[in-house]
Amino acid sequence: MAAILWIILSVGLVFGKPIIENFSELKRFPFVTYAKVWVGTPAESKEVAVPNVVIAYGRREPAQVVAVAAEIAYYLGQWTEDVGLNPRDVRKGRIPSVVMPLGKALETGKHIVIVGTRNRVVRDLGLTFRGPTLKVVEYKGRKVLVVGGRNSKEVVKAGRFLATRIVGFKAGAYRTFFSFVKLRGLIEKGEYEAALHLIRDPLGLSACGKNMSLAAPMMLRFPPDVKKIVKRRNRIMYTEIARALTAGNGEEAKRLWREAMKTCYRCHQGLGIERLRKFVPNAEIHSRHQRIARSFGLDCTACHRGVTEIRGY
Repeated sequence: MAAILWIILSVGLVFGKPIIENFSELKRFPFVTYAKVWVGTPAESKEVAVPNVVIAYGRREPAQVVAVAAEIAYYLGQWTEDVGLNPRDVRKGRIPSVVMPLGKALETGKHIVIVGTRNRVVRDLGLTFRGPTLKVVEYKGRKVLVVGGRNSKEVVKAGRFLATRIVGFKAGAYRTFFSFVKLRGLIEKGEYEAALHLIRDPLGLSACGKNMSLAAPMMLRFPPDVKKIVKRRNRIMYTEIARALTAGNGEEAKRLWREAMKTCYRCHQGLGIERLRKFVPNAEIHSRHQRIARSFGLDCTACHRGVTEIRGY
């Protein structure tokens, strides 16, 4: 369901979409990456979602533009699992930062989200704006997402759309997706209590609740066939699988999990309805689900077979 709602929000049916240039580039913009963190401690982890961008602003920007840069950073924090903290950096006084003036951002090796128009990126590239705008460009060897507009009010509007409707929405969608794959692994291993917890966890399957809330104004506009699929998906995901797990019926839980996946595919791949997800996501971010599955001893065919055989979307 998260992908359905993401499409609807993306096409701007809610709250007015800014002008989005390079739409496919924005879809695949590398907001996060995976890294080894907490190195040298007992909690060292090999694959943690950390920011792959810094959020920058020009030094002459007004307070409201700087504030929306912080708002984008807040929603990025909902998506990531750590800022990339390691004891060695802390000892040297280097605690990672996400929001900073453009000059400091250019000293990092990360991609940049630049908020506002009073900066050298906009000047050097000769960018102009017809309204609130999100535009992906290349600048000095890195991807830059420009949050622009004809004035500060339009910049703020574009920035808030980026924060809540794109970054915040992706946070919920990916948490739900990865949790869905983990749920299949927990069922495979007979970890029914953990699986039940994952269904209800607001950072697990229920992370989709944020996305459903954001898209609530659009629910009435869903075509009847899509409404039917969404209702079935939600009934399976949050009620029927939980009931099977409570009864200790792992085989039924696996069968229901697969039925839920089929409902996802109907909208993702257009099985029997118009395909709603018409883009290929960032492979580096998306591929984490494969490693989650492998960690439970599952291969691709455990999920991708028959009507769900298509991979890579």
